[in-house]
Amino acid sequence: MPGHKRRVVPAPGLPAGWDMTEVPGVDDLHDADGILADAMARTAALWGAKRTWYLVNGSTCGILAAIRAAVVSSGRTAVICARNCHKSVYHAIELNRLTAHWLVPPVDPAFGIYGSITPAMVADALRACPDAAAVILTSPTYEGVLSDLAAIAALCHAANVPLIVDEAHGAHYLPFAAQYGWQGGAVQAGADLVVQSAHKTLPSLTQTAFLQLNGDLADPAEVERQLDVFETSSPSYPLPVSYTHL
Repeated sequence: MPGHKRRVVPAPGLPAGWDMTEVPGVDDLHDADGILADAMARTAALWGAKRTWYLVNGSTCGILAAIRAAVVSSGRTAVICARNCHKSVYHAIELNRLTAHWLVPPVDPAFGIYGSITPAMVADALRACPDAAAVILTSPTYEGVLSDLAAIAALCHAANVPLIVDEAHGAHYLPFAAQYGWQGGAVQAGADLVVQSAHKTLPSLTQTAFLQLNGDLADPAEVERQLDVFETSSPSYPLPVSYTHL
């Protein structure tokens, strides 16, 4: 494997020469201890995260794994989540048979789009649902709307509830972004698990994404186990190559 043996190009322009599988010398995405482990460690350092996992099934598999890990670790069956979450959050709710307590952001009348989730909304939800396995938000949204993640993270941590942030459209919010006038990202704000689509706002191939671990309320071993469940066991190596060159 692969069947083209890196000699027969399946279609013009495809990097067949880089299309490897998990063999000695190129590391194993699901048990990385070589070049992929080194690359992921550099990525974690760049974002200021405790740990980074490279994803080749897009942010979708990161969201599914993050929610499932929070549910398994806590033994709880309820989540607090924004009503405008990505469909992968709904799929996680269905697969895990969870009870969702919705946070409905206000609609901005000037643009007809959802606005921010406020800290007050999250505080009320945590009081109403103290046994939540996680709080799940999208920031920035597809339209670029941000929520006050630092204040929300502080509320979640005071309640001992992990904060999962779908930051698919905010992978470019690096720690040094402040010098360009941008707000810091979810990792700097203190979110516990952050999922970012490298292919959406960074020059990386489609399906490439990151799952960032931050804080102490998420079990890295459980997160990794759930990635084994939801992520392909045959990762396409040109995809990780594309974000090691960001």
